[in-house]
Amino acid sequence: MQSKLRSRDFEAAYYEEHKAAGLDYLGHGYWQQSYARMVADATFQESYERPVVFDAGCACGSILKGFKDTGIFARVHGMDLSAHMVGLGRAHFGFSESEMMVGSIERTSLPDACATLVHSAHVLEHIPAAIAESVVPELARILRPGGRAFLCMPAVRHGETSSQYQRDPTHVNIQPVAYWTRLFQGSGLLFDVEAYNRFVRSPAGPSKGEQRSFFEAYPRWSVWTLMKA
Repeated sequence: MQSKLRSRDFEAAYYEEHKAAGLDYLGHGYWQQSYARMVADATFQESYERPVVFDAGCACGSILKGFKDTGIFARVHGMDLSAHMVGLGRAHFGFSESEMMVGSIERTSLPDACATLVHSAHVLEHIPAAIAESVVPELARILRPGGRAFLCMPAVRHGETSSQYQRDPTHVNIQPVAYWTRLFQGSGLLFDVEAYNRFVRSPAGPSKGEQRSFFEAYPRWSVWTLMKA
């Protein structure tokens, strides 16, 4: 994939390059439905009164559509920096402007403590470190006390090097696991072992009829399950 990816922004060329490489951000099906349900279940969303999800860096909204289709959430919101991606997603999935927004997750227009779930999958590694240090407190701001986050990204683990995760030229912030952990804890987001256990033990997987769970199918994912203090 590395030789095919050249775009350094997230507009039309980025979308087309990834689509040609096998990742269509408009793709929606069993994977997105199974993943959204797994995340919602792992983070106890049905236990909250009027649960609300915010998908940070939602691209074209294929996972956001999965969250909406669960029927669990009173409201779904997604935000992406790319007007092109958001335009494609609104047209394809029928999201309203309040459900799918163009903007920087460093500074959203959402009110304090409005979400029971903050989700982000493979986004934070695209954000320069100086900005990421503002993004994480913003994600914490919009989360209700006792609300949960499910954050997934490539991160350097013991025995690895950052070069293993730099196939995409927009991967500008590949950091060790400890870096992200300190940043989350400093923003009042504490590790939620109960939600992590539910993720690890969930039988939900990416393919219908396949025995592997998401945890088993993606061993290079680094996942943080967090709770706002």
